[in-house]
Amino acid sequence: MKLQDTNFIKLTSKAIIQDTSDDGHFLSADWEKVYELACRNTLAGVTYDVAKAQSSLPEELRKRWDFFRFQIFVRQKKHFHALIDLIREIESSGIDYAIFKGIVVADCYPNPAYRPSSDSDILVDSGDAAAVCAMIEKRGYVKNEHKTKEHVFVYENETTGHMIELHTTVYEDYEGQKIDKLKAADLESPSKRITVEVDGEKVRTFGHNEHLVYQMFHIIKHFMLEGASVRFFTDITLFVNRHFDELSKDYFWQMMDKLNYGFFCENFLGICVEYFGMNPAFTEGRKPKASKEVLEAMIVDFIYKGDEAQLRSEDWQLTTTLEPYLVGNLTSVNGSKSGRIIRFLFPKAEELGERYVYAKENPLLLPIAWIHRFGYKAIWSLFQKEEGQYSATEKMIVVENRLGLMSSVGLLDEE
Repeated sequence: MKLQDTNFIKLTSKAIIQDTSDDGHFLSADWEKVYELACRNTLAGVTYDVAKAQSSLPEELRKRWDFFRFQIFVRQKKHFHALIDLIREIESSGIDYAIFKGIVVADCYPNPAYRPSSDSDILVDSGDAAAVCAMIEKRGYVKNEHKTKEHVFVYENETTGHMIELHTTVYEDYEGQKIDKLKAADLESPSKRITVEVDGEKVRTFGHNEHLVYQMFHIIKHFMLEGASVRFFTDITLFVNRHFDELSKDYFWQMMDKLNYGFFCENFLGICVEYFGMNPAFTEGRKPKASKEVLEAMIVDFIYKGDEAQLRSEDWQLTTTLEPYLVGNLTSVNGSKSGRIIRFLFPKAEELGERYVYAKENPLLLPIAWIHRFGYKAIWSLFQKEEGQYSATEKMIVVENRLGLMSSVGLLDEE
């Protein structure tokens, strides 16, 4: 890792255990780069108290950092109160619901309002969705038709910037073998929901065991499809430490092994223990199997959200290509670089997007789909490619690298 990377990880580690000592570690830090990484990983508010205690932090940056943290605080408080207002109407209507991620995870932080959320996630039964949508809309939220899916209604309040995602299933529109196994675990069941207190307000959420299993799926989804941030390490570390006595270690590892996530979780949670202070008892008997070099590569991938070269401006660009691996329709990858490149250039029918549905329905048309795909990508690269989007060659390289990393950390088997 580069010095700025190690300094950022050290700063984050000290922040979540509230160690504000000035121990001289940051004397040679490039604080502008560290601050940039804190912002990229939505940890600027969380890390400020440690940063400001360091004598090497420039005063101008301290003021800028403090102001940004204050903006985060104000924004999150407004969004929290807007969410609670909606929840109270949902409850008064007799509708059961569950808040997940967001404020429930933030409540595990020393200062919850400094952990920003991009949106507020609410789960309701499909039969109640229309009624809750009406409650959201009357509060000035507008549906984002582009982001809304069959099982997820996305709303944004243009005045406050608050986004609400109303789910009728937490698995969105994903389908596949792993999704079927998760659904069989019945994580969403109303019978497994609990009431917790967040900032003086009582809300419904998943049971702690179910919430932890879901969070691991959510992390893996981001890691595989878009790139995940360091905040996922801190989320899990603080969630496990807060709820350690209520969590079933056996249930968690049984679920992870059933989903073939065990190897990955050994590596991921091993990082949480070593770098961020997660209770090591939760991983007793389960140690990282990846090499030190691979674990470091994994941390760097999280630091830069899967885009260390900073080639893209949108996270969604790899989703179609990598989704089959997430949902379990594809579980292995060629062990050689050349094999992975060939697989990318000449994908199987089930790996193709909906544009090539004819090849999905009739595999004999697969060669035609390959030619169609090459032609489409060539035209797109010439006339439609925008700044911050991958070219076909860049995408091939990035996909190849991601598949190699996913294999090395235990999410895919080698053929």
